[in-house]
Amino acid sequence: SIPAKSSSHRYGSPQIAMPSSRENKLRLTLGAEEITTLTDEAIVRMTAVGDEVAAVIGERTFENTIAPFARLDRELSPIISSCDFAMHVSSDEAIRNASCEADEKLRKFSVDFSMRQDIYHAVLQYEKKRETDGVTLAPEAARYVEKTLLDFNRDGLQLEGVKRDRLIELKKLVSEKEVMFQKNQNEDNSKMAVSREDLEGMPEDFIDGLADAEDGKKYLTLKYPDLLPAMQKCKREETRKALDKLRSGQCEEVNTPLLEDALRLRAEIAEILGYETHADFQLEIRMSKKSAAVYEMYDKLIPRLIPPANEELAVLKALKEQEKAERGEAFDGKLNSWDFNYYHTLLKQRKYTIDEDEVRTYFPLAKVQAGLIEAYQTILSLVFTKVDNPKEIWHPDVEMYEVTDAASKDFMGYFYLDLFPRDGKYGHAAVFGLQCGCDDEPTPQIVEGAMRQCPIAAMVANFSKPSKGKPSLLKHGEVVTFFHEFGHVMHQVCTTARYAKFAGTATERDFVEAPSQMLENWCFEEEPLRRMSGLYTDDSQPLPDKLLKSMIEAKNLNSALMNLRQAFFGKFDMRIHSGSIPKGTAALWSELRESVSLIPNSSGGNGAASFGHIMGGYDAGYYGYLWSEVFSADMFTVFKNSGNLFSPEVGARYRKCILEPGGTTDGLKMVQDFLQRDLDPDAFLVSCGLLPSK
Repeated sequence: SIPAKSSSHRYGSPQIAMPSSRENKLRLTLGAEEITTLTDEAIVRMTAVGDEVAAVIGERTFENTIAPFARLDRELSPIISSCDFAMHVSSDEAIRNASCEADEKLRKFSVDFSMRQDIYHAVLQYEKKRETDGVTLAPEAARYVEKTLLDFNRDGLQLEGVKRDRLIELKKLVSEKEVMFQKNQNEDNSKMAVSREDLEGMPEDFIDGLADAEDGKKYLTLKYPDLLPAMQKCKREETRKALDKLRSGQCEEVNTPLLEDALRLRAEIAEILGYETHADFQLEIRMSKKSAAVYEMYDKLIPRLIPPANEELAVLKALKEQEKAERGEAFDGKLNSWDFNYYHTLLKQRKYTIDEDEVRTYFPLAKVQAGLIEAYQTILSLVFTKVDNPKEIWHPDVEMYEVTDAASKDFMGYFYLDLFPRDGKYGHAAVFGLQCGCDDEPTPQIVEGAMRQCPIAAMVANFSKPSKGKPSLLKHGEVVTFFHEFGHVMHQVCTTARYAKFAGTATERDFVEAPSQMLENWCFEEEPLRRMSGLYTDDSQPLPDKLLKSMIEAKNLNSALMNLRQAFFGKFDMRIHSGSIPKGTAALWSELRESVSLIPNSSGGNGAASFGHIMGGYDAGYYGYLWSEVFSADMFTVFKNSGNLFSPEVGARYRKCILEPGGTTDGLKMVQDFLQRDLDPDAFLVSCGLLPSK
């Protein structure tokens, strides 16, 4: 059963003042030895709290049995981030290695800690007494106890002897594989040397920004600012083909065995715990609840997407044939994996007269960032203030902001922006919750005006760097990414959860993307695009009307193929976690890529070896990106139908119903509270242009 959420989370209820301390407890500039020392201190602290609770003599109460662990969650949040965040962002290899080792050590210790029978029996004893005595907890406190006991059961605390020992061993092994997989990705420096002729079609500022190779050549890497533009704009098919082969085989030799080992280990863990598959184990605590619900989604969605996708494919093939004739080159009759992005971009240019290089000139990072900040401030009634000379900055590129509530002027939290690529840095875009926002003292009942630990988040991205004479110019896709990831930042910072366990993005995994996906829609609407665009030589000149309207019209270009691509990733993830894979992950990757996405795995290679999500917390969870699109599309209609995309009134409802609760409320309930009606499942297909608007 799910307890009803507290009134403080309902839209329209009086806001309880919850002052947050301004204290930033993070230590993000530690050296390698300091990280090791802090890691050991964290382990000592966890052990001490566990021993203290287990040793309680006499009556078990909330204060002596539950509160110590909830308090520990809060205390450990900035400490663990200070140990393990550096592996993703530090420029110092020794520090990254120490951080990686700290992450692995903490994970392994957490396995042992989560399997302590004495702690399990202490919490169980408290809960039985509470029920016997008829003591009622506040909804969030009750949810905390309920979820803690569920976690114990899912961790296998009910097991004894050999099975329990094997489970502990397996969990540590999985953790080890996951850490190494991510480390290999972060450290990968694959590159290829190319001549200027090989880069035909690429703008001069792009070429100038590439690292120098021998004989006047340039290096193309697999970092996004190199990879995506080259795959989208380079006219030389051989260059795209070679780069695609490099990307397809990225980390293949080192990460394929790690992944396949992890799959076997996860399957054995699920079996020991009494689940048929790892997917069934994972989905138990998600919105979908069962694997059957996810497969049902794909069974309904994929057949609806394939007919329009085949039409889109035919258009792209015809364009390829035409362009090959214009270039006097042979047409192979296929759309290869290195062709899709190129011909998608070319189609956008020819059909909608959208030139990505022209579009970039209207999206200097500073202008986009200013527009984004203005939009979020207005919609959510917040104020962001840049912090001058901030402490604990791990790189000169990093900026730090303070967040306050616009009406009350109350301080809420901080966020960091780390937006440019560098060697050893996390290679994609992500938001890291570094210090969770929650009450300082966990209590069984709501305490009005309780002091809180402030939330702190970091957005890490890899946007195009400034080049000779030009600022950082973003592609429209990078603008969308910025809006999406910043939505996760707001989810962290706006939390009013009282317990660290439920703070910020600690929602069901298949709901967590919905708030950010909803906010992507601003990047395809006239007013927001005008506000955040400006020619880099004169930012008073926004996107020209014709170009702006064309960009909006092109929003759903190849949307069926794009969504089939997401379905491929999600279905692959589900399949590898739903039973044995006799032919291995590489063969399954190639098979599903062609049958689901309709684009073959032309370069060979095992793309799963660089599919970080399935070894980074999204295992049997990638389906959530499409699953949550249903919610995000319908939520956006509330803003759209209000007549004001920047409506503070709708924004207040969104902040109250979606961003503030965190994991204190189930995702579907949050959406229904915001919509003030039942969900419309067709809103997603309407938003993709695959169903007519109602």
